[in-house]
Amino acid sequence: MSLDTYANLKTDIAAWLERDDLTDQIDTFIDLAEAKHKREVRIRDMVTRASLTVNARYVNLPSGFLEPMSLRLLTNPVTVLNSVSHYEMSRVRVETTGKPKYYSFNGTEIEFDRAADQSYDGEILYYAELTPLSDDDTTNAILTRAPDLYLYGALIAAEPYLMNDPRIQTWAALYNSGVTAINAMDRKKPGPLFSRVMGATP
Repeated sequence: MSLDTYANLKTDIAAWLERDDLTDQIDTFIDLAEAKHKREVRIRDMVTRASLTVNARYVNLPSGFLEPMSLRLLTNPVTVLNSVSHYEMSRVRVETTGKPKYYSFNGTEIEFDRAADQSYDGEILYYAELTPLSDDDTTNAILTRAPDLYLYGALIAAEPYLMNDPRIQTWAALYNSGVTAINAMDRKKPGPLFSRVMGATP
């Protein structure tokens, strides 16, 4: 069976596990596979642009944020901000207002090195989580491009439930190989990264 839809994926997972009594659990195994994808998979289809209004020291992260790529202020002159660690932010932070130069991440917020002295139009480029599979959303970029990551990720997630399946090491090796391959594939592609757009763009 082709691994092209949510329903077909569930059928194949059951077949690989050689069990027909895991209907509810298979949904959980897929959820756990998607949690691994959020931590480990970074492909072009996840690249997203979002507009920001920078008018304070702290600004909320955009929806679905996983990992930053770049952040710039579009109010003339356009300024590309420098990303720093939480530790470095403590070093470059100033208590005066002005146009921010540095940014870091503080929980669910973007922290700037200074409070903005006006409202700046900003834009952030980042990796965003893909829409999870469901009965309504039957496919996404990972299932289309790398269905093995869903299959082996779900099989790995099934191991603590089923206990002592000797195939777990094989599934883990195949999953890790697939993650490495698809991440490397997108890094090698020529040309600019494509991005999804969230919100209004200038």
